[in-house]
Amino acid sequence: MPTLLWVRRGKEEVTVDYSTEEGFRAISWMLRDVDAGVVGAPVWSLLQLWSWMQAWLAAYGTHARFDIHSGLRTKATNKRYEGKLDSQHLPDLSMRFRAIDFSSPSVSGEYLGRLACLCRQGGVGIYLRDFTHIDTRGDVKFWRAY
Repeated sequence: MPTLLWVRRGKEEVTVDYSTEEGFRAISWMLRDVDAGVVGAPVWSLLQLWSWMQAWLAAYGTHARFDIHSGLRTKATNKRYEGKLDSQHLPDLSMRFRAIDFSSPSVSGEYLGRLACLCRQGGVGIYLRDFTHIDTRGDVKFWRAY
């Protein structure tokens, strides 16, 4: 399984190998709650799904950077975005979280969502504002939102 990710958040852009301690810290930083200044730890399966998606796209000739919209969210930040009490963006007691919202300048949200669905790892949401939600909560769900 590949462990490289090419991501951007705002003006920060990195390519990291999240299998190293330094790389895991870097991707955790990129997926932080920017509003609250809180850093957590994405679950490993979430990072594996995400990097598999990039590797699959690259294997077919599309080197796609993923732009982060949201990773970890504190309760206050989550309330501003959606308010769901069971959101997978919320960290558990160990500060681990299971969801990412992202887009790519070179791949549509529709395509990213369909690709994530192939893995059947958890929830996949396709949003008409052209971003994709993935989570690895266990139960396989798919939705479209406006």
